[in-house]
Parts: sequence; structure tokens; C-alpha cells
Amino acid sequence: MRISFKTYYKAKTSFWNTVSTEWNAIKSDKAVMSTFILMTVVILIAYTYIYSTQVVKEVPVAVINQDGSKMSRDYISMLDATEGLKPILKYTDLQAAKVAYYKKEVMGIAIIPKNFQNNIRKGKQTTITTFSDAANMIFYKKVLGDISTVNGYFSAGIVINKQMALGNSMDQAQQNYAPINSVSTSLFNSSAGYANYLIPMLTALIVQLVLLMGIGILSGSRQEYIATHTNFPRLLHPGGTIPILLAKACLYTAIFMVVIPIQVGIVYTLFSIPIKSSLLTIYLFLVPYIFATVFLGISISSFFKRREEAIVFLVLLSVPSLMLSGLSFPVEGFSEFYIGLSKLLPSTPGINGFVRLTQMKANFFQVINEWIHLWILCIIYFILASISLKRRAFKESKILNSRQ
Repeated sequence: MRISFKTYYKAKTSFWNTVSTEWNAIKSDKAVMSTFILMTVVILIAYTYIYSTQVVKEVPVAVINQDGSKMSRDYISMLDATEGLKPILKYTDLQAAKVAYYKKEVMGIAIIPKNFQNNIRKGKQTTITTFSDAANMIFYKKVLGDISTVNGYFSAGIVINKQMALGNSMDQAQQNYAPINSVSTSLFNSSAGYANYLIPMLTALIVQLVLLMGIGILSGSRQEYIATHTNFPRLLHPGGTIPILLAKACLYTAIFMVVIPIQVGIVYTLFSIPIKSSLLTIYLFLVPYIFATVFLGISISSFFKRREEAIVFLVLLSVPSLMLSGLSFPVEGFSEFYIGLSKLLPSTPGINGFVRLTQMKANFFQVINEWIHLWILCIIYFILASISLKRRAFKESKILNSRQ
């Protein structure tokens, strides 16, 4: 009983000493403090402000009207009435429009052919030729989508007018043209806004990047000054890594318990990004995410002999983390190798669960698989972090002993 109490007391003392040591190291390191403040809040605000318009509007499109008829002008008026397109009518031929296109003065070209009105009145099919920049998927989708929509409405109007000319009522003409009535409902991101799609994913990714960078910088500094063993003297004792690792994870979790409400409470509210979950549920989900990320950071920090190496490495790591997170391309579209690789990063289940909670109105039990996935990663990286810290402390102890 006395041995158990003594072990508990030492573990408790080590835990709180680690919290104090790590917190003092964070406060006194300007690079770490700026990383936490700038990355978690300022950069998120900057990105959210950039995409705050949500959707692209009034994309300039060169319209070459080779017909000059009333019907072609009606068609152009319908293009102009769309929210996404802004027809530019000063171009008289394709060559002039191409010059403007390559100068990025317009993002697409639409050509209304000769005899546009005559062909329609004679019942002949006519063609609206459209050019759009597929190198920019947002402009491409907007130009092609809005022109296709206008073509559909314009064609419907022609058919309905012909049906009414034959004596059918408006309702009958509409039913004859479209026997199937399509009702489309946008789930979750109902505004189809880019910020509503991007920012929740970016918020969860920033948590990982900030933690890895902060832990890497502190670890690099300790390696430079051979201070890991002196900062955490119980590392070489049996079971000594457990309270130290738990203390670090709890401290960083406490920090983000303050940061997350600022992000989702202030930034999201400021830019009208919806939150469809309670803060308590978000906290519960993020605990293993932060723990797993902290242990991952400690596991790889033994590779950094200087703080500059940590910054360079983690900046390079941020690119594959971004790509494997599903932010730029759906994870389901990856090969089996990259799907497996993405599952090793806490950001993959972390982003998926965070987005489902905050944007899809999922309850906690609907993200339980991601939560369990994070706890599994937490256990794996806890073991690796223990080995990494033990190895570093033992190495530093040998160096210090050799100098005496």
C-alpha cells in the first residue's frame, strides 16, 4: 500500500511539474506563441475573410452575337440576369475574344451563331458554342453551369410557346415539355458556399499543424541545449514517461479548449458559417484528436536536433497533410496505398468527424468510428512517443555523463 501511494505521489508530482515546465517553455518562446496565436486565430480569420463571398459572382464572359436578332438579344438578357455571369458584348469575332481570354479579361466565351432566330423558328436545332477555362475549376463550373441552365430555360420557353400556340394551356404546355418534375435539395451546405465547405476542414487541420509545429520547435530547442533530461528528470525511471506524456497532452488540450470557442464561436459567427453541434460534443470529439497529435509530434520530434529543422520539416509535412486530409481531393478517390497512409494521420478522422459534427448536424454516436480511430492512433503514437522520449533522455544522459 505504501509503495502504491509513493508511486502515485511521484507520478502526480511529475505530472504537475511537466505541466508547469511545458507551459513556461511555451510562454517564453516567441516562435511557439506566435505559432499558436497566428496560426489558430489570425490565419483562420484571414482565410475565412478571403472566402467570405462564398460563391463566385459576375464572371466576365465574352458573348459574340453573330445573329443580331431579337431572340439572340433575349438570350443575352437571360445570361445577364444570372447571378454568376456578366456578359461582355464588345467582341465581334472569336479572335478578339480569344485575345481577351488569354489576358484573363474574360473567363469564358459564348458564340451565338448566324441564323440563330431563323433556325429556331423553322424548328431546326441550333448550337451555342461555349469555351471555358477548365484549368480553374471554379470558373469552369460557373461558366459552363450557368450557360447550360440558361440554355435549358431558353429551350423550355421556346417549346412551351409553341405548345401554347397549338391551343394548350400554360400548365399543359409545361407538363408536355417536362413530364418529370425534378426537385433538388442541397443538404448541409445549402448555400453551396466555398467558405462553408473549406473553413471547417481547415479549422481541424490547423489544430494538427499548430500542435506539430509548436511541439517540434520546443523539442528542437531542448535538443540544442540537451535539456530534455533535465526538464523531465523522471524520464529514465520505470513508468516515468506516462505522467509526462499525459501532462503534455492535457496541457495542449486545455489550450485548445480555449482556442476552439474563439474559432467556432467568434470567427464562424463573424462570417456566418453555421455550427450545428454543441461545444461540449466538439470538446468530447477533439480530446483524442489532440492527444493523438501531441503524441505524434513527440514521436517525430526526436529527429530534430535544432528548432530550425522542426520548422522546415513541419512546413514540408503540411503539404502532404493537406493533400491526404481530403481537403483538396476526396480520400475515397485515393489509391489503396494513400488511403492507408491517410489513416495514419490524426487529421483524416479528425477532419471528417469535425465537419460531420459542425456542418452535418451529426450526433456524437454518428462519429463514433472516427472517435475510436483517433483513440487507436492515440495508443499507437503514445507507445512511439514513450520510446522516443526514453531514447532521447538516455542519449542525453550519456552525453552529460561523458562530459563530467
